[in-house]
Amino acid sequence: MKQNELGTCVGRILAVVLATGVALGPSGAAADSVTVPLDASARRTEPLPKGEKIELSLRQVIALALSNALDLNVASYTYDKSAFSFAGTRGIFDPNLELDLNASGSESPVVATYLPSDTKNQNANAFITGLLPWGTTYKGGWTNTRSDSPSSYIMINPSLTSTLAGSISQPLLRNFGRDVNERLVVQARIARDQSAWGFVVSVQTAVQTVENAYWDLLYSLENLKAKQEALDRAKDFNRITRIKIDVGALAPIEIVQTEVTIAQREQDIILAEGQIGDAQDKLKRILNVKGQVEWDRRIVPTDRPTVTRLELDVDKGIETALGLRPEVKQAVVDIDSKKVGLVYNRNQLKPRLDLAASYGLSGLGAQKASLSSCSIANVSVSDCVAFGGQVIVTPLNLNYSDALYQIRRGDFPSWNVGLVFTVPIGNRAAKANAAMAATDLELSRTNLAILRQNLQLEVRAAARAVDTAYRSVLAARKSRELAERNLDAEEKKFQNGMTTSFQVAQIQNDLTTARSNELQAITSHLKAIVAWHKSVGDLLPWKEITIAGLPVTTAATPAEEGGVR
Repeated sequence: MKQNELGTCVGRILAVVLATGVALGPSGAAADSVTVPLDASARRTEPLPKGEKIELSLRQVIALALSNALDLNVASYTYDKSAFSFAGTRGIFDPNLELDLNASGSESPVVATYLPSDTKNQNANAFITGLLPWGTTYKGGWTNTRSDSPSSYIMINPSLTSTLAGSISQPLLRNFGRDVNERLVVQARIARDQSAWGFVVSVQTAVQTVENAYWDLLYSLENLKAKQEALDRAKDFNRITRIKIDVGALAPIEIVQTEVTIAQREQDIILAEGQIGDAQDKLKRILNVKGQVEWDRRIVPTDRPTVTRLELDVDKGIETALGLRPEVKQAVVDIDSKKVGLVYNRNQLKPRLDLAASYGLSGLGAQKASLSSCSIANVSVSDCVAFGGQVIVTPLNLNYSDALYQIRRGDFPSWNVGLVFTVPIGNRAAKANAAMAATDLELSRTNLAILRQNLQLEVRAAARAVDTAYRSVLAARKSRELAERNLDAEEKKFQNGMTTSFQVAQIQNDLTTARSNELQAITSHLKAIVAWHKSVGDLLPWKEITIAGLPVTTAATPAEEGGVR
């Protein structure tokens, strides 16, 4: 094939690549939606297609990356930690059950007959305590005691007592209200939601990264073809130059330049092959390829890009970004979290005024006291000790059910109610904490304002990049077409002896560079489109990707305080 015919053929191939292709994203009617579960355990590693080479469309690559990428597992586990933390903070309102079983005994010398020489006690108690969202602390208990203390002055021995009692303490100023006592729960829920939106960011980043890697691989493969075609063109020109030297139409020195060109093209191919290896490895890393066999298999992209002009509405894009970008949602609810902290710390500036109340019922385990007599005959119990005798006590009808019966009837009630007022003097720690909380709130508001500004810049830059990349494709295409025509004209001049091999080699270099620039411009255009959709926050809907299990919404929400729930 002659040089001009080869150049024209390659030009047609590139024109077809630019004019035809597979439409990607939502415009592709045949594209299936991809669902990404938030739970890492719900994702299953998908194997690569079988065969000597791995032929993959862009849709397949995205689906594989969202199933296999380890980076998403990191985001999932980060969310899990925050979800567990949120569940743990609600534990402050869980009641506590305490069981107390104990026995004790003591013996001591006595100095009077009315004092017991030994004492034995057995206790079986149960308590339930807890905190309510309004700041109320409560305690309910059932205490049971068996006491054995023999003494002439104790009419019931051993005795069984049982008490059922409850108490509450309700703050009326400091630590009063749900806003104060549920602050950790609310802040933990906000942190969980922020982690959920962080997972959305990770999915968006994964989609953008894998698509860029896919187009980089396609570029490197097409670039190698362009370099190989340039080598074929240089070899063909070397063959024609040798013929002209053999017939005496050119000086032998002319062959040197053609050989230099061949050497340059061979070096370009070596570099292009290395670039393919790097692009292959990068894409395989994203797909979490395992095993040497899989690493050695080649990935072959099956999609071809379409280059179309996009009419982008920058103002609408900014509005969409402020409503959809998960980073904005994170910043908005961070302000809510800081508000919760400020409410709590301002509450700590108040004095304490607590209402305390308790009520209980008691019972004794005997209906009658006992039968008593003196160890000295014919001496009354009241005179027994005075005459040097000892009172003998014989218990009657000692029964634990008696104590329970008395509690049920409410025979022996007890109650207490009162107010406790505490004024902190100075209270410098609370004042400092309140000031810091107010500063944190203003800092979060400032960060949201900065984020909005940065998003405007990002959207504007993304739109500008799309337009620049599209025009670069047109300019690169025009440059490549002119370079082909220029080379064709220079080759004709060379055939007629009107130019040198050096001049032809330079123009061949220009054509090779123009074709590489065109391929690079196409790749940049595709990457710019992905960056635009990521900047406005609709990358996942554009790619028909949904996330399952999110506790938050990915729909548009107002980018203002209290706008995200």
